[in-house]
Amino acid sequence: MNCKPLVTYSGDARIFKTLEPHIVAALPSDSAEWKRSYGRPVKNVRVEVTFKPFEQGALDRYKEGRWNIVDHPVLHIYVTECSDLEAYRGSVKEEIDQWLKLLNGYGVTDWMILLVETLDVKKSKNILPRTTVLDKIRLEFGAKNGDRCLSILNPARFEMKATESFRCLLQRIRHLMLTGYNKSIVKYEELIRTNRENRIQENWSFIDYFLLQEQLAFVLEMLGQHSEALVQYDELDAMFSQFILNSVFGEKQKWLLIFDQPLYAFHGISLNPAKMMETRAKIIARNVTLLEFRSYLFARQCLLLDAAGKPWEIAERLLPFLFSTLREIEALKLETPEGALACWEFVCALEVLNLCDKVQESKDIYKCSQFSAPIWNLAKDKLYGLGKQCGLLPGFVPTSEQLHTVLHLSAGMGDSLPETGHGTAARLELQPELHVEPRAGKPHSPARKPKKSATDTLKEALGSNQAFTKLYLELSELSISTYKHVSRLRSARLVGLDLGNFYITLNEPQKAVNFFTDLLRELKQENWHYLASQTLLELASCYRKMEDNVNYTKTCCAIACCHDLELLVRTFYFDEFVKSLRTLQATRNVDIDALSVICTLEDHLRIERIHLESASIVQDEFIVVQLELESNFPRELVAEQVLLSFEMNAKQPSGSATELLPPAGVKPSAEIGAQLPITLHLDYKQDNTLSGSSVACDTRTKQPVRRSSSTRRKISPTQRSDFTNCVSCERIVLQPGRNSLTLKTKATRVGTWSFRQLAVQIDSVEFLSEGLPPRLEHFETITKASIASLNFVNLVAGVEQPVELVIAAGSFRFPRDASATLRCSKNLRVRLQAKEKAAFERELLVPLNDFAPFEQRSIALEAICDLPGKREERAIEQKISLQVPWSRNEIAIPLHFMPALIASCRLHSSGSRKFLQVVMKGVSDYRLVLREAQMSCGAAGVTIIDINPREPQEMVMTKGLSISYLFELQVEALKAERELPIVNVDFRLRFADASVPIESRSYLPYSATFDVMDYTTLFTICAKVEPQELCRVNSVCHLNLRISKVHDNPYADLMYEVLADQNMWAVVGRTAGVISMEEVESHSITLDVLPLAAGFLPLPNIRLSKYISASKSKSDAHPRLQPFPPGQIYNSTKSMQIHVLASNINSSDPVQ
Repeated sequence: MNCKPLVTYSGDARIFKTLEPHIVAALPSDSAEWKRSYGRPVKNVRVEVTFKPFEQGALDRYKEGRWNIVDHPVLHIYVTECSDLEAYRGSVKEEIDQWLKLLNGYGVTDWMILLVETLDVKKSKNILPRTTVLDKIRLEFGAKNGDRCLSILNPARFEMKATESFRCLLQRIRHLMLTGYNKSIVKYEELIRTNRENRIQENWSFIDYFLLQEQLAFVLEMLGQHSEALVQYDELDAMFSQFILNSVFGEKQKWLLIFDQPLYAFHGISLNPAKMMETRAKIIARNVTLLEFRSYLFARQCLLLDAAGKPWEIAERLLPFLFSTLREIEALKLETPEGALACWEFVCALEVLNLCDKVQESKDIYKCSQFSAPIWNLAKDKLYGLGKQCGLLPGFVPTSEQLHTVLHLSAGMGDSLPETGHGTAARLELQPELHVEPRAGKPHSPARKPKKSATDTLKEALGSNQAFTKLYLELSELSISTYKHVSRLRSARLVGLDLGNFYITLNEPQKAVNFFTDLLRELKQENWHYLASQTLLELASCYRKMEDNVNYTKTCCAIACCHDLELLVRTFYFDEFVKSLRTLQATRNVDIDALSVICTLEDHLRIERIHLESASIVQDEFIVVQLELESNFPRELVAEQVLLSFEMNAKQPSGSATELLPPAGVKPSAEIGAQLPITLHLDYKQDNTLSGSSVACDTRTKQPVRRSSSTRRKISPTQRSDFTNCVSCERIVLQPGRNSLTLKTKATRVGTWSFRQLAVQIDSVEFLSEGLPPRLEHFETITKASIASLNFVNLVAGVEQPVELVIAAGSFRFPRDASATLRCSKNLRVRLQAKEKAAFERELLVPLNDFAPFEQRSIALEAICDLPGKREERAIEQKISLQVPWSRNEIAIPLHFMPALIASCRLHSSGSRKFLQVVMKGVSDYRLVLREAQMSCGAAGVTIIDINPREPQEMVMTKGLSISYLFELQVEALKAERELPIVNVDFRLRFADASVPIESRSYLPYSATFDVMDYTTLFTICAKVEPQELCRVNSVCHLNLRISKVHDNPYADLMYEVLADQNMWAVVGRTAGVISMEEVESHSITLDVLPLAAGFLPLPNIRLSKYISASKSKSDAHPRLQPFPPGQIYNSTKSMQIHVLASNINSSDPVQ
């Protein structure tokens, strides 16, 4: 639609008629800024113009509020050619004054006074008038609006000089027209708003309101504001839909009765200008049906979207428009002939598709395809429904009643109007100044036939079965290709399902198979099991008609394993599968495809578990695999072979992170086991009631990628892996459900292997797996080496210990008279364990007669380790070296023995007498019998006196138990001082295992050597407590110390320390001191002590140390203390106690 702005002219009409063609032609050549109210953005627009003489009636309608913005002039121009002031004052001034008063009377402020000057150059060459007519006009009429008074040179007489003034005139007209339009639109929007607010009144009509607001859309479209014009129609569309909805639940308004008429005419949307004008005339006359009104409204929206360069939005809006219109027809309960709405939808869909077909930009084509794909599918479905109604489907012949139906539908669709070009019907009146400009069609070659309209296309398709079939196939192919173009593969497959079914009715199953196969592939990939089973039934029917035995066998087998079908159906196709196997056997010599029929294993058998008994297998041993296979067949069947192939892993350099890839055609196992992490998501209201539920997929790490047709799932594996190396079993009966199979083969090659593919051979059909369960580890075959080892537990020295020699032959072949030699380290001996006890030997020969490969023998031995005289509980390290037949080198096996018992020696003094105490401690779990303990010394002048009991008795020692032996040491005085600073003594006894019976018990010797040093007594200490009366608590007593020298020694300076228990004694004064024994034999010290508790208290301990001053030592800057060994100091009162009485109550307070 195009409506040009209206501008009136007054004054000298003759002179204006000479300017009008120039203004009309030049005005749209340039754009102008349109500054709008209410902060709306500034736009650059081009304006056209239509001039007409001034008419007062239009202003009357404006004043009364009965105006429309299309008929309303936006600018009023007064034209005069007066150049003489006297003539101006005489008549022109009064005419302009009356004209302006008339405009002001109607509140019009959009005017302009144009003075056309025609000067005589010869007469006025040297005359410069003081005041011109333009100055007078501006002074008298344009005091506040000087820009509305303009003068130009007459372009008819001054063509060259008038160019600049004429350009200024055009700019001023554009500006004043847009200013006038801005005011008019604001005023008109207020009028629309007032009318809309009165919609609840009884006499209000939506048709009047529609025509009113559409006038605004016409103006906005004329100004090039297509998006704003589209908003007006969208508002009208939403308002009309709301009125229809309200009428369902409330009282129907009176104006809705206009649409309450049967839909015998169901013309689709038409972008033909003449058709649109005809429909708009019906709207004005209130003689329009709901379909016509809706079609007109949507057609106007389509034109605006097309003009705005958004053809894809037309396709996006079509389906909601169709569905909402159908709901409105149902809501108003309008009478429609059967098939009428389908015809209307088909024509609308095809008209929009023809519009999208004219798009040429690649980016726009893709956008249009996204929304046009479902429109192609809709047109296909509606055409199929019409064909079914009219008896046009393949295999049917239309009856006379159906032929009448076709005639009625063709009449209801109406006749299509021819497309109008620019030369014919360029302008057809809608209203006095409202015109329709035809849209330019897409140019095409003269030899190319013009494309048929949507109405003619549908009429032709309903005319014959052949035309119907041709159009249906064409629409289906276009729908599929468009869906694929926008990567909507699921929708394309569903359309393919309909097309396949149509080919079945055409008795062309070979064409339907491709579509069913593609759909089956898609459904299997997305786990639509029930739909896949229904598709399999269609495929089976096709293959049976095609007599394709191979594919029919495979399809029957797949159907028999579909748990979504009834058992009766599965059993029937299982029998068909068995029959087909026999047919394949008979046709092997004729059909080469029958020799090897490959099916996907996962569709028929499911691998539950593959368990390898050992991940490391010795060469020439058997590889044993436990396979759990679940059969989906409804009955049992015999598998000739079950094979599980394995291939050697390629050697990789160290540090390489390259993974082992499966062979081509076999899907990685990780991909099979990987599923999206789907979780249940529940939404609750504030009162903890369930609001809604959904499923959520946490795919932050890996987003799902839309698949293309190149990544589709294969129906059958395309490649069979190499089964040269495989574990297998033969003639296995597979029961329905879970079956446990044992597959085995002999390991012939050494290496690391991985399982690749499972194959199940049933007659001539081989089922190959696409992948294996995830986390299936590889295994290796190795050459097993011979091994010799000693088994023992907690070896104890001094006691016979059981040791087991274990020899594993591995893959080594032993000589018939082979033997092994054991060589022991020092103090270790072994023997064979037998009933007759043999002697222990350091070297033992063990026979290995008739030792077979992979055999393992255990030989019982006994070992004994001599018990050294150790004082610490540390392990005794020993070693056994094995000389074995399979190696030239000896095998060294370390052994660690813990001592059965340990011995320690202590020196005790009693005055000048010395005693040696030997303590034997058991540190093992064995019970040992000790006897014949004795001590000796080989040095002259040393006498050892045994003071232990003389009665011969056996001492039994257990773990943790200590047994002491006491001996007196006597050394001659002269030898002790000079010749024997160290005395070496030997301690010996015999011991045996107490668990062994007495008659068979053998005693083993034990000896220990001790070094006795610092055994001469140098000083004696004597302490005595002397109270004043009685020794009571908290009473001060004297502690007298006497230190005496026994033998001459170099230690002159001594330091004594009184070490008292703080809970028993309190020492008053000094507790330590240094004394000199250089010139005296004894020294006495007196200290004050205070008993703190009653009872028998031990005397405070006295410690005597060597005092070495700093002057005697060059290395020390300070004096230091050095303790005496225990044998050089004798404290005669060390174990003495004193009786302390309780304090007397009557006595004085205790000393604090």
